[in-house]
Amino acid sequence: MRWFSFVLSVRFWVFAWIAILFVGLTPLPPIAELLIVVGCVAHGVWFVQHRLRAVGISTAYVRAEADEFRRRHSSRGFRGDMPRPPSQAAPADPTHHSELVR
Repeated sequence: MRWFSFVLSVRFWVFAWIAILFVGLTPLPPIAELLIVVGCVAHGVWFVQHRLRAVGISTAYVRAEADEFRRRHSSRGFRGDMPRPPSQAAPADPTHHSELVR
């Protein structure tokens, strides 16, 4: 399988398409021109599909990392873990205060 790895390299496809398009400049029968166009479109679709899949995977990974970060660094705990807030104290008696009244 190793000797097929050159087919997946970018350098091979750049050279191959340049060669195919130069051959396409010569007078060819219509079926050869059709094969060149179909091959170019198929390769373009494969490339775009591969890039969209890579973008989708990286977006999902970033989103999962952000969710994990938010979950770990959340200031709120679970509802069962939260202490009850203290009940509100009654207002102070206005007749008892520390200032001297003249």
